[in-house]
Amino acid sequence: MKDEKDITELVPEPPRALPPAVPVWLWPAVMLVLTAVAFAGAHWQPSHSRLWLFLPYSFAGNSLAPLPYDPAVVYLGPLYPVWLIVLVGTVGTVIIEYWNMELLARLLSREGTRGFRGHRITGWALYWYRKAPFWTLVSTCILPIIPHYPMRFLAVLDNYPMWKYQGSVILGRGLRYALLAQLGIALRVPPVILFSLGLLFLGIMIFKMRQMNRAPIEATVPVVPIVPVPAPETS
Repeated sequence: MKDEKDITELVPEPPRALPPAVPVWLWPAVMLVLTAVAFAGAHWQPSHSRLWLFLPYSFAGNSLAPLPYDPAVVYLGPLYPVWLIVLVGTVGTVIIEYWNMELLARLLSREGTRGFRGHRITGWALYWYRKAPFWTLVSTCILPIIPHYPMRFLAVLDNYPMWKYQGSVILGRGLRYALLAQLGIALRVPPVILFSLGLLFLGIMIFKMRQMNRAPIEATVPVVPIVPVPAPETS
């Protein structure tokens, strides 16, 4: 009698992230120290307090549970040199992105996320992302109309090199911060309007995320049909 082949060998394994090698507490500790330094700097340099506080705000604005930071950059534009705003914002963004990507890598390396990793929409998005990963990441970092949030998932699932990912963040977010700061210089938008816009953006994001959580997710790992083999005729 021939050995029956295990059909699970014919089912392709969905893409899987590689878990990070650094301790889980490393980047939270770095952000905690820098936040303390920022608050101390804001206390000792009141004239630059808003710029100091922009560093921890950029942590929150670029986290996996983001706060709208675009109005804050527009607000800072007329107050400080553009290059300084870009520098502080980019440093904060790079640091929080290390933590974002590590959290997602730990999550997407688990067996419990197999349904998401094998979903047809995930596969479709990953297919197109791989056409031009670096410039896709740069474009979503620059343009506010294209969300960058899903790109993090795709970069992690593709095990995209961290140095390339951070290079796209530096280029994309740096240009975005520069444009927003220049917009603030040109328009001189009153702070109350910027604050209201920030609340509006936050409300829209919460609404959209709740909609996504309510949407059903169907795992579509390909299933190999089992064809019955007829029993041999006996004479």
